[in-house]
Amino acid sequence: MYTTNMAHSPPPKLWYLPNHRDALQAHMHLLHKLGNAKIEVNYYAYYQTLIKDGTANGATSNAHLTISNIPFKTKCIIMKYRTGTLYNKKHAVLLKLSTSQTCPLCPLCPQLDSALHILSGCQHTQIRNMITERHLLACRMILKAISKIGSLGSCIVSMDIGSNERMTMQYLQVPETAESRIVPKWLFPPRFPDKDRFTSIRPDFVLVTPIAAITQNNKLM
Repeated sequence: MYTTNMAHSPPPKLWYLPNHRDALQAHMHLLHKLGNAKIEVNYYAYYQTLIKDGTANGATSNAHLTISNIPFKTKCIIMKYRTGTLYNKKHAVLLKLSTSQTCPLCPLCPQLDSALHILSGCQHTQIRNMITERHLLACRMILKAISKIGSLGSCIVSMDIGSNERMTMQYLQVPETAESRIVPKWLFPPRFPDKDRFTSIRPDFVLVTPIAAITQNNKLM
C-alpha cells in the first residue's frame, strides 16, 4: 500500500483595493485576462443614454442572459455585438490578418464590413433572406404577445409578417380583421391614389385602438 502526503494548498491571499471600480477592474484583468473595458467609448455612452432617457429597459434588454434555453454561445455573440467586439473585416485589418475592410460576401456590391453590416446590411441573397425571416419572426412573437392581451387582438386591421405556413408554425392565426396585407383605404387621406396605396411599403402591423367616448363636458369617460 502506497501513500502520498498531499501538501495543503496555501491560503488565499488578500489584496487591498482602494476602490471597487478601477482598481478591481485592473486586478481582475491582470490575473484572469477578463478585458480592461473602457467606459468612455461610444458603445458604453450609447447604452447609458438609452437607459437614462428611458428608451431601453435594463431588465428586458438583459433578459437573454438568464433565459435557460438560449445557448451560451448565442449569449456570447450577443455580448460581442453589444460591446463592439464581434469579429469582422475591420478587426482583421487591425490585427494584420487582412488588407481589405470590405464584406467577403458582397462581391457585386462591396460594402465595409462591420457588426451592423453583419446584422442587417449584407446583400448576399442567403443572408438577406435570413435577415428578413429574423425580422418577421420577431413580428410574429409580438403578435402572439398582443393576442394574449385579448382586447387588442381585434384592433389589427392590416398585417404583413410572413406566410400563413410560417404563422401556423408558431401556432398563430391571422385575425379576421387583418386578412388583407394592404392597408385599408379608410386610413389614408381623402383622394389618396389607390396606385400609391397598393405599391407603397406595407408596415408589419397596423393596429387601430378605439377612441374613448367623450361626454358633453369634454371629459374622457
